[in-house]
Amino acid sequence: MHQTKNISVLLVDDDADLMQYWVAQLEGHFRRVYHASHAYEALEVLHRKHPDVVLSDVDLPEMDGATFCQELKQHSAFQSTPVVLYKSGYLTLEDKRLGAKSGAERIICKPSTVKEVIQLVEDTYASGQMHRLVGGGLDASAPAPEPVVRNDGGYADYLTRQLGETIGQLKKEQQALSMALNRFKDFAECGADFFWETDFDMRLQFVSSGPDNRLFLPTGNYENRPITDFFAHHFGEDGLKELEAHLRRGAAFDMTCELNRDKDLRIVRIIGQPFFLSTGTFGGFRGTIADITAAQLHSEKLYFAAHHDALTGLLNVRAFESALKNAMQSLQEDEQHILCYLDLDFFKEVNDTVGHRAGDELLMQLADLFRKKVRSNDILARIGGDEFAILLRHCGMDQARRLVQELHNSIRTFRFFWEGRTFELGLSIGLVEVNHSSLTVEEVLDFADQACYAAKRSGRNQIHVFGDEDLSGKLVGDALWLERFHNAINEDDLVLFAQPMRRSSASGARCAWEVLVRMRSDGKLVGPEEFLSVVHRYHLANILDMWVVNRMIEWLGEITQRGEDVPGLFYSINLCAESLCDSDFKAHVHARLEHQPAVARRICFEITESTAMENLDNAMQFIDDMHRLGCRFALDDFGTGFSSLAHLKNLPVDYVKLDGLFVRGITEDAVDYGLVKAICDIAGMMNIQVIAEYVESAAIERKLREIGVDYLQGYHIGHPEMLEMLHREDAGAVLSAPASP
Repeated sequence: MHQTKNISVLLVDDDADLMQYWVAQLEGHFRRVYHASHAYEALEVLHRKHPDVVLSDVDLPEMDGATFCQELKQHSAFQSTPVVLYKSGYLTLEDKRLGAKSGAERIICKPSTVKEVIQLVEDTYASGQMHRLVGGGLDASAPAPEPVVRNDGGYADYLTRQLGETIGQLKKEQQALSMALNRFKDFAECGADFFWETDFDMRLQFVSSGPDNRLFLPTGNYENRPITDFFAHHFGEDGLKELEAHLRRGAAFDMTCELNRDKDLRIVRIIGQPFFLSTGTFGGFRGTIADITAAQLHSEKLYFAAHHDALTGLLNVRAFESALKNAMQSLQEDEQHILCYLDLDFFKEVNDTVGHRAGDELLMQLADLFRKKVRSNDILARIGGDEFAILLRHCGMDQARRLVQELHNSIRTFRFFWEGRTFELGLSIGLVEVNHSSLTVEEVLDFADQACYAAKRSGRNQIHVFGDEDLSGKLVGDALWLERFHNAINEDDLVLFAQPMRRSSASGARCAWEVLVRMRSDGKLVGPEEFLSVVHRYHLANILDMWVVNRMIEWLGEITQRGEDVPGLFYSINLCAESLCDSDFKAHVHARLEHQPAVARRICFEITESTAMENLDNAMQFIDDMHRLGCRFALDDFGTGFSSLAHLKNLPVDYVKLDGLFVRGITEDAVDYGLVKAICDIAGMMNIQVIAEYVESAAIERKLREIGVDYLQGYHIGHPEMLEMLHREDAGAVLSAPASP
């Protein structure tokens, strides 16, 4: 078994939750566990930390795992670093070819348990060590001595033969050991430029350089000298202090420092490993020193390229979003930052008039101007073609207005000269407060962008603050409801209601119910019309769907476990397009319902006709999967488009809900009446039941009963009730009896 405590591992995967879990579980097993979310960050970690083993997902953003492995193997320092690629699902022959071509140790299916990851790291590390230290077969060409043969045989003859065989075996082992030792020396000299060993008192007992001593470190007069004294004139002051600290701790270490050089910069990597005597007592340290100057400089160039705009040298949008996220997470309740969104006015005129080379020169000049105007602790970035962003850290709005006004005045007086022509520019600026709230980075950036757009809409070359009275009330409302929604999700301040869907064929029969949601805000309940449009506009509907589905499963499960009768035929839950296409959502719902068939039979998922048609493959797969568990499906807003009747046969749904547009006009419009009747007739032939919503009068109810609609829903049938208040017995019995047809 290898000493796993001495192994360092780099995990590369963009699944943040998985990485957090793996790192937490593996830190107790290995010396160090590093992680990166993309290939560029992984390359940076490799150059700084030099891990022993790399595990990488194939499906990485920007640069995939196979390309990352090829890039890694092009560097001499990492050619022997074992890399294991993994991917979700099954491995194809093409996957295996890709893994082999990339230079990876192997490619496997994604590990599902921490135990598998530990075993994988240990096996990969062992394989890597074997490749490093063991090459060709042992040289056993030298003949073993011939045993002495006695004519009289017997026990003495036997001992002679045994002695001869033992001597021959020892000679073979001695030759193999000598070859392995020479091989180890050759490999070691290739991997490091200097070798050292101390005793338990940190006094040098051995030093040796590589064949050409590229570092020009001394190799004489070292016996019994303290290692820090020996290198005092060669290591920088900070490096020497760090080395002393590592030696005092008595644990394995891996550090970098600069050598004292008058003419050229030299960066070295120092590795130290404690060793123990046969008695088990601490013997000292053994280690190496290697020149990593070229690799370190290359790593710094890679890091800069990955985080900075190539033209202006400012932070790029990805680096700025990361910095903004960190700044938001570190905010205290009484602190705030100001985010400034800058958009150049009339930049297109420069590009169109004198060309893109002039436009590039203008952007570089403006970047230099912005650098001079921001404070030292502020963050400046180029986030688009002619768009910039500034995060004014720990800054109030009044101070931010003054700073931004100075910047704005500088642009007003700025002139760009190119080939005899002079250009004036403008700058539209949007400001938004970043405080201790539950808003996300994307939402804050979007608000700043909207404020900047309002500045442009006001005539360009203006400054607008998000939330000002003259700014669109919609922007302020969005921010308010987004924060309220996030708080409601996190603090469980959403409340489920249900509206009855009564069977039209039997008076007093048990109802089905459509699940609706309300939000607690400022001590009262508000309806979905207040916040649902914002939730959909900012693509948060799948979060709401997940909350509703989880609460319904829990509520139905509790009733079922108590052995009580569920008050309703089924409960219809609305799903958005994002949920329908989200594999994690589908897997979560499947896992929760797989072992609760009684609950699954009471759930009906409701999707709109347009959502189903636009995502037909995902819809079909989800419907089939949920049907197998016992769930039902309803197609909402049916009849509004996509050649509804033609597509109905392609979707294995249980119910269709007529769009309210047709239902409301059924008493006056013969076309609406005929359309509803046609849908009911065709649905009946396909064993699909029809639900009519917006039943708001007795006249509409009579017409729908006349046609033969299966379920009726609307304020005339029943108002929404709080889910927790539904009776445990037949809920339909307490509703007012339907009007006579």
